[in-house]
Amino acid sequence: MAKLRSRYIQKVIQLFDNELVMINRVSKIEKMKMRKQIVNVVQPALKLTTMKPEVFILVVEKKLSAILRQFIDSYGFCKRLTDVVRQLYQKAEASLTPSRLPDDQ
Repeated sequence: MAKLRSRYIQKVIQLFDNELVMINRVSKIEKMKMRKQIVNVVQPALKLTTMKPEVFILVVEKKLSAILRQFIDSYGFCKRLTDVVRQLYQKAEASLTPSRLPDDQ
């Protein structure tokens, strides 16, 4: 598996941020603590070269379960997160493989 670039990691963190904004029953300070916890889990997990999307989702669901439960649509969020992470890994894989030009012989 390919290692994700920092801009791809920021897209994943932005998904979490968008969900945090929609939570009404939590104070700003608690949201900041949640965001810090999210960043502390997401960044190291996505920077591993051996990480697969399925394993990443399991890690996130295990370590951030308390935060995911507070999201309005936690199941829908996990599905969107899975789709986005798969797409980002596919982009990273595509950028690693050199494109072959046809030989003009």
